[in-house]
Amino acid sequence: MADKGRSLAQAVATSLALLAAVIVCYLLGRVAFFVLAAAVILFALFELLDAVRLRGRHPNLVFGLACCLALLVTAYLRWPDWFLVAAGAAPAGCLLLALPAHREAAVDDAAWTLLALAWIGGGGAAAVSILALPAGGLRLLIGLLLVAAGDDISAYFVGTRFGSHKMAPSISPSKSWEGAAAGVAGALVVALALIPAGTRLDVWEALGLGAIVALLAPLGDLVESLAKRELGIKDSGRLLPGHGGMLDRLDAILFCAPAVFLYLRFILS
Repeated sequence: MADKGRSLAQAVATSLALLAAVIVCYLLGRVAFFVLAAAVILFALFELLDAVRLRGRHPNLVFGLACCLALLVTAYLRWPDWFLVAAGAAPAGCLLLALPAHREAAVDDAAWTLLALAWIGGGGAAAVSILALPAGGLRLLIGLLLVAAGDDISAYFVGTRFGSHKMAPSISPSKSWEGAAAGVAGALVVALALIPAGTRLDVWEALGLGAIVALLAPLGDLVESLAKRELGIKDSGRLLPGHGGMLDRLDAILFCAPAVFLYLRFILS
């Protein structure tokens, strides 16, 4: 969710650039969209692990990125056995790489790598699993992105104008219950207006997807705020003017994607 101190003009320009990239990859097809998704997810993981490193910790950046890429590729190719191998190798590899470190809190460093991988890599794997669904996966993932954007934009504009009851002031002082309520409405309206037209979902199924996003998106936002407060940073990065870092744009989507994937598998099965 955008911050009061950021430039609205920069945020709009960045949003339009991101939208253009999404449209181009959508037109190019599923493989191009996977490449885009993998790139932004890996960059989000890099941002978090780099922030941990700047706090004096020693996460294994290369190994974490390699494991994340393996999770994304095996999820997209729908190779469940190899996905489990990659997921199981991650904790073992992190701990083995910590053995020769001979420094205090080496296990904590491994834990940071695993937490980042589970959070960003796991959520990203769920997102590309939606993309890989045989029944309109690309449109369903676009639908998730649009619903999450509807939640975020509605919550931002109502929250900055009318937000007076804070959700979690000790974690994220800018987030309000008024904004969260507007986010729920925005997510449901976008789900109802856009998703049935481009997918196999009917109106009620689309509203169910919107409800999942409405419930989990603000929690994903708060979880990222909690991590940033722990690391002493305001934004995950500076790649996106007016928005912060890539993780600042993906926090809600990564948190919603596993539940949305399970929902879609249940509905479409």
